[in-house]
Amino acid sequence: MKPSDVVRAIVPEDQAEEEDSFAALLFPLRFLGMGLLVAWLCCTHVTFIFPGFGFPDASLAAINYGMRVGDVGTFLVLALFSNRIGRLGSHKKASAAFVIITAAGTALLGLVLFPAGSAAAILFAVSAVTAIGGAFLFCLWAEAYSQMGTTRTLMYGAGSCITAAVVSFAVSTMQEPYAIAATALLPLASLACALLSLRILPTEPARSANTRYPLPWKLLGIMTAAGLLSGTAGSVIPDATWMGAIHRVVATGLAGIVIIVMALTLKDRIDVRFLAKVGLPLSIIALAAIPFADPQWGFAVSFSLKLAYVWFTMFVLLMLANIAFRFEVPTLRLFALARALSELGIFAGIGIRQCLLQNSLFFNEALLVGLALGGIVLVLVCALVWTSEKSVNGDWGASGITLDGQLHVPGPRERFMARCESLAERYGLTARETEIMGLIAQRKSRAEIEQQLFLSENTVKTHVRHLYAKLGAHSKADVIALFEE
Repeated sequence: MKPSDVVRAIVPEDQAEEEDSFAALLFPLRFLGMGLLVAWLCCTHVTFIFPGFGFPDASLAAINYGMRVGDVGTFLVLALFSNRIGRLGSHKKASAAFVIITAAGTALLGLVLFPAGSAAAILFAVSAVTAIGGAFLFCLWAEAYSQMGTTRTLMYGAGSCITAAVVSFAVSTMQEPYAIAATALLPLASLACALLSLRILPTEPARSANTRYPLPWKLLGIMTAAGLLSGTAGSVIPDATWMGAIHRVVATGLAGIVIIVMALTLKDRIDVRFLAKVGLPLSIIALAAIPFADPQWGFAVSFSLKLAYVWFTMFVLLMLANIAFRFEVPTLRLFALARALSELGIFAGIGIRQCLLQNSLFFNEALLVGLALGGIVLVLVCALVWTSEKSVNGDWGASGITLDGQLHVPGPRERFMARCESLAERYGLTARETEIMGLIAQRKSRAEIEQQLFLSENTVKTHVRHLYAKLGAHSKADVIALFEE
């Protein structure tokens, strides 16, 4: 593989260049725009923010169910027609139109329809339409993050988690109607960041007509189970089910902080499996405590389950992004279906919660024990599924297969990354040194390496010095020459 082929594989020729100072000013803050979408999702599910206290339960239920139906329906449609749609980033105008409708729908619901006491059917219909743009935004961000590479995906994902928590709490301090207006503006701000991000990131490789892309059903099943447990978590706090959304906000921010701290303190590359390793036992402990959770401790159990859900969901999403990046898998169907199944799991969990509420079964000890045991068994099954994979770098059965030979044919990026790993094994390189070697092979400057790996100038110089010593290299040209063998 020639160096020029490497560059074309990782940074396609049609990548957009910076054109204006405003776009440059937002770099790298634009990549945190995913957090604004998450903040919108959180704010629209916290009652005292949107639409505020004092509204009938039927109206609140109508908007919640409407948004979930619109959300799941849109994801399923996008997944079903993903072959025809192709790369969602190439349909910027259509995506922007749906996001604008989402912003307008949010404002219409919170500022007009709710205060006017509109019928539940109207609220449901408008909410379903309002959710469509949010689904488009999620898929746009999935496309962007799947072209960043492992380190940047992890760091900007963590930064977006912190952004979501900060923005959500900032909106919660506002008075009506400013809180609703701010919530309505969040999708537009997130859209602007997404479009700016897609301008400077490598373009997602085009789908090959002769290739079939299987789905990683193990990961998708784990995501569905996590959603089911999250949706059921509110059962232990029947008097304040909206607290689940607040717990989700706090858990999201906490996950981002922990990832950032670990990334800055660990000398080598962070292993995202720690998210699952923490989430699994935490969820088991929380589930085991359900039969003993009185109204006071119910909040702690709910928060623990939400924390486990957020952390495990982040693990799965990072794995999906890594699969899409390394094996050049189209992102639209992959992430749309993952999100749809997760939301369906949450929907089912909410249904269980409502059933318990309506039948006053919260204090039925036998039922709570059964609920806890069922949840623990589900978590253990997920653990077995996860550990059945030999490596988090595996494709989980999602890499492309040729239609004629039914064989996996590695793409340029996969071949390049495999070459990096082969050289790393031969010369005894650390994970960080392997990353830096790959970036040098792509002719990245030291400043670009510092930016992409979030390292200081001195740290990069130290790693490069050690890398050159192990490779027996004296310059970038010597490193690049290794990829020509």
